Amino acid sequence: MPIQLERLKVHGFRSLRDVVLWLRPLDVILDPQVGKAMHCLTLILLLLSPVAFASGPELSLEADTRLGKLRIKDLDLNEEEGPGVVRVVLLNGEEIHRREYTHLEIVKVFHVKDDEVVLLSENPGGSGTNDSHFFIQLRKGAAPVVSKTFDSQKGEISTKQNGDSIEVDLGYHEGKRQVLVYQNGKQTLRELSPKGKQAADEGDCKHLYGDVYEAFVREGHCDLAPEDVGGMSTVRVYNELGHDPRLDLKSLDDLARRSCEERKAMKYSEFRKKVCGG
Repeated sequence: MPIQLERLKVHGFRSLRDVVLWLRPLDVILDPQVGKAMHCLTLILLLLSPVAFASGPELSLEADTRLGKLRIKDLDLNEEEGPGVVRVVLLNGEEIHRREYTHLEIVKVFHVKDDEVVLLSENPGGSGTNDSHFFIQLRKGAAPVVSKTFDSQKGEISTKQNGDSIEVDLGYHEGKRQVLVYQNGKQTLRELSPKGKQAADEGDCKHLYGDVYEAFVREGHCDLAPEDVGGMSTVRVYNELGHDPRLDLKSLDDLARRSCEERKAMKYSEFRKKVCGG
């Protein structure tokens, strides 16, 4: 059964935000005996795979440093070297580091004395896969130093520089906020317990409200768990946020089931007070 695709509009992917992909159009042959749903899913994944990590403006593949031009490049492999994807980091055209089967991006360049410290992210690909991060310290007249890879609970980080020290906020893990400190090629991890009652991040609260709580009430399957409505991606995010002590997920579960039975969702302002600490 032939169909013709002219446009693909995407919502809900963390790495693809409101993407509209115009096709040429593309003719696709579907076998009705195998099942329409599986064919559609396979087709969408095939179409999105080159787009999710395209070398467009959303990815930083080049950066200027005081020691020269830094660039990420795909390495062309011949048949003798075997199949696979290799990405190399180049400084002034010379390879200084390589990684296989992962996407790389330059996040930020920090100036420290005579050196440059570059924060990079890597991601093996796939919908909802969290980024990992690592540092490369560029040194004048010496080989670069590559740090160990580190992860955050949600894949999102924020950084702050204090002189030659770089602090990376990794978010909450098992009720404590983790801060990684990088200095002179060494990494240390600090864990901080929250003091007093604090409000959770607005983005996390809105995600719980719209994508978990409201979706659960709207779906109407009150015997399920709230995080099950959105599939595995929602389960994963729900479990990640469970490490944040500022969020009351037990109250979320009770509220969602009660609202589902009443078939009426509460307003966000009330939800925030009950679940997100303010």
